[in-house]
Amino acid sequence: MADLREHHRRILELLDELEALTAQSTPDESALAALRYKLSRASGARRKLIETLCACFESELPAASVQPVRALRASVGRVMTHSAEHVGSWGMHDIVRDWSGYCHASFNMRRAMREQINRERMVLYPLIDAVDATP
Repeated sequence: MADLREHHRRILELLDELEALTAQSTPDESALAALRYKLSRASGARRKLIETLCACFESELPAASVQPVRALRASVGRVMTHSAEHVGSWGMHDIVRDWSGYCHASFNMRRAMREQINRERMVLYPLIDAVDATP
């Protein structure tokens, strides 16, 4: 189940790259477009894996232990909605027109994504480690 850790590592790396881009005084449109595409693809792949893992754990865990997984699954949906709204609100023309506004919105989105990854780590890593440790 190292896949989830790799997805997290890659997304955090991309978020760091986005942070560096938004620290610039003006937008690098080409680099920003490419990075947003990579981040969108990586996030989508991670969400699919999270959905699969949550569904598996929800069906395998005792009823008393499943609530954190259900809460995590719900939080994934909320962050996905927030992310879609962010991307929809900030097309490349809008970014160029209001670079400082985009940088602020991007900061908030990156923070939300990092918080979500931390929730995923707290809930899923112990469960994954337990499965991996099972002979």
